[in-house]
Amino acid sequence: MSTNHVLIKIVLFTNVLFINSFIENRTVNSSCDEIKHEQIVDKSPVLGVWKFLMPDADAPYKKGRMFISEKSGKYNVVISLKTGSLNGQDIKVEDNRINFNINIEGIDRTSFVLEVEGDKMIGEFYSENSSSEVLAKRQLPAE
Repeated sequence: MSTNHVLIKIVLFTNVLFINSFIENRTVNSSCDEIKHEQIVDKSPVLGVWKFLMPDADAPYKKGRMFISEKSGKYNVVISLKTGSLNGQDIKVEDNRINFNINIEGIDRTSFVLEVEGDKMIGEFYSENSSSEVLAKRQLPAE
């Protein structure tokens, strides 16, 4: 009987240690989740890599990827196409909106007005010669 009594105490003691460890670990994980959430909230929703489609644009500009980054409060936009890359100029970001210009073939100035809704971006581009709707989807990293 005393052996059973000792075994019960060991099991109870082990359970108490396990439960305390579980609660502490859960608290740490919860704190990490809060920190990650705060970091995401602090970042602009326009940042990231976007796969885009401009249905009414000329063939070389119809689809590609848009890279939007920020360093020290200064935004950078690079549009990557099969034919090369174009750099954004006059970039303005406000909340979930981004406006910028690019020069196509060095002379044709094109303006983009885009708005982010979750992992989708919609808007338009305008130039002297044409315009098109812009549809984009955020490219998420592979897990």
